[in-house]
Amino acid sequence: MRKRLLIFALTALLCLGLVPTATAAEESYSDVPAGHWAAESIDRATELGLFQGVGDGKFGLGQPISRAAFATAMTRLFGWEEVKPDKPSYTDAAKSSWYYAAVETVLANGAVDASGHEFRPADNLTRGEMASMLVRGLGYTSLAGTAANYGAPFSDVTANVGYITLANDLGIMDGKGSGRFDPDGNATREQAAAVLVRVHDMLERTTTKLSSSKGYQLINIATPTAKSGDEMPVTPLEPLPELYATLRRMKNNGEDMSKAALHLMAGGVRTITDAGGNPIAASSLISAKEVQEVLARKDAKPFYSTQYESAYCMYDPNAYQSATVWYQSDESMAAKLQLAKLFGVTHYVME
Repeated sequence: MRKRLLIFALTALLCLGLVPTATAAEESYSDVPAGHWAAESIDRATELGLFQGVGDGKFGLGQPISRAAFATAMTRLFGWEEVKPDKPSYTDAAKSSWYYAAVETVLANGAVDASGHEFRPADNLTRGEMASMLVRGLGYTSLAGTAANYGAPFSDVTANVGYITLANDLGIMDGKGSGRFDPDGNATREQAAAVLVRVHDMLERTTTKLSSSKGYQLINIATPTAKSGDEMPVTPLEPLPELYATLRRMKNNGEDMSKAALHLMAGGVRTITDAGGNPIAASSLISAKEVQEVLARKDAKPFYSTQYESAYCMYDPNAYQSATVWYQSDESMAAKLQLAKLFGVTHYVME
């Protein structure tokens, strides 16, 4: 999520036409029947420049998609700037390979695990890997840990539980019937096209700020406050794990997400601590103006928590105390609005 602000950046790229588009001749494939369930998704994926055919006017319907090909499509979807380091990060992805930039780019953006020495570019992408790469690409690696606590909604999922659960909760991927996800099964080219177009459409949803919440169900996420004796003043605004839990519950209850609005705090929460880090005064709410005054201090040190998707800063009011202020930044706001609109909530109130 850090530095991406997908809620604004992706939409801008698509609207400006910076994602490559296919020619009309490439939009029709001889091996894709007009009535096929994925025909529309294949056409749109081609129009968006996410996919190309396999040659001879064919799309490659029914064929598995390689990990390298999916990395390339993901790079195009998210509009990531290509990364081409002098030294390859993987032993099996050489600089001379056609997929080198895509593999390095998905790695740089956290869409794949950096712990291994091999990328396996020619291997078929599994459904579990597709879910994992997309959730990581959206910036939800940390949130997947929260999702894992809910348990997999599929009987055959024992690995990457959080990623698959989150992908299912967001409506990016679903099962294959009979309570199964088939995580080790190959993802076909048309399945990949359908999923990528689905993510594109979700991210392209327009988010609207309301002047009044009248007629909408407000989604209020409590901001924690520090208490006397707490070891650390952790008071993030609308913590992302709690927001996810609320949106998940609403969706599972069948609530109308289009009639809901996310309530965001405009200011921040300040906690004064002693030299040992223990709060010596209760947390207090401060206005957006007060937040700006704090950030203007020369000794204010800004930070960002990817776990909570919330900004905070620290400064010393005097020689005996320290202050921590969690506040609403453009980045934290974008992260929360992105998660909300992935669940279908496209309105918000800022107070």
